[in-house]
Amino acid sequence: MKQLFILIIIPFYLFGIDYSQTAAGKKFIYKMHKRYGFSKDYLKNLLKQAHHRQDVLDRYNGKLKHATDYSWHRYKSKILIPESIELGKNFMQKYAPYLQAAKRRYGIDREIITAFIRVESKFGLFGGEYSVWDVLVTLAFNPNRKQRFFKEQLEKALLLARREHLNVLDLRGSFAGAMGCVQQVPSIYLKYGVDLNGDGIRNPNSMADCIGSIAKFLHHNGWSNTRATIAKPKVIGSNFLNLRSGYRSYYNYNTLVNFGIMPPSWWQGGAYFIRLRDGNSYDIYLGDKNYRVITKYNASKQYALSIALYAKAMK
Repeated sequence: MKQLFILIIIPFYLFGIDYSQTAAGKKFIYKMHKRYGFSKDYLKNLLKQAHHRQDVLDRYNGKLKHATDYSWHRYKSKILIPESIELGKNFMQKYAPYLQAAKRRYGIDREIITAFIRVESKFGLFGGEYSVWDVLVTLAFNPNRKQRFFKEQLEKALLLARREHLNVLDLRGSFAGAMGCVQQVPSIYLKYGVDLNGDGIRNPNSMADCIGSIAKFLHHNGWSNTRATIAKPKVIGSNFLNLRSGYRSYYNYNTLVNFGIMPPSWWQGGAYFIRLRDGNSYDIYLGDKNYRVITKYNASKQYALSIALYAKAMK
């Protein structure tokens, strides 16, 4: 009887990859040793422990389209609801000492800090599902649309871990390598990380330090507690559909009026025009300089408006 042999092709990632033995891995080890003085054995050991994340890679090479719902309806239905607002109020009570410390140090109100942490991680409930090291190694060493960016973040993760005496393998974050309750990638945390609880470590997984880091970001980028962030205008007709919307869409007062956008009587000057579709209707808002500050953290209109509205609800 003839025996039938079947060749089964199993994807390489099921076996894992020893990134320390790849050409890209060896090049990275040499670069980090030469430029920053890291031990070659230390780097080789770290790369050996990295787990290839094909699911993460698929997000950045077009194989997992629409994996996350970024629609305005989702933001409204999940974040701008009574239950979510109540969580924010409880958070402000629980972390009042750290919010007060951030206010003293950076002059930033507690409501806007709370809004960032709610939108980014639901107060630490989400955002730590992945090993940051696994994610960044996978995305830095495999072709994808943001590979150069992830190579930089892999370097910064090592520099951050060394500066703060952290084990880089213990860092937890998102599928994009963003860490902690305010979801900052390593390069951003290196710049804005804060030791607010005084333990000597700027820790992205510490809620106190998260509060400090977002306060530092807002202060550095020109946030003002006394300035309006958004306003809801009166809309006449449908000519507003011809206006471009977003953080680059700043219009003077006359242009807004000519397109049927009537700012409130207290509004001064021009504004960023924000138009978001929800089903068959549109939500229209005007943004001031504070709105632009939020978009420097994340350029998404949905994101920025959610934070502005949530902070307003906290007051």
